[in-house]
Amino acid sequence: MLEIQMVRAWLATTQQKLQRRDRDGVIEDRGDIVQTVIIVGLFAAAAILVVGILVAKATQAANSVKTQ
Repeated sequence: MLEIQMVRAWLATTQQKLQRRDRDGVIEDRGDIVQTVIIVGLFAAAAILVVGILVAKATQAANSVKTQ
């Protein structure tokens, strides 16, 4: 749920910036790359964390299955 809220906030911010640029006639991006890199890094870290949790749960479930 947090990831969805982060994506919505990022999209809203990006949309506001684009509308402001269109209105002001600004063509170049200043400092947006840093924000984008940070957001992409956070999403990558969140994805790694989610995959780790899923693997741990699946391993735990597999180890708890009685074979005989």
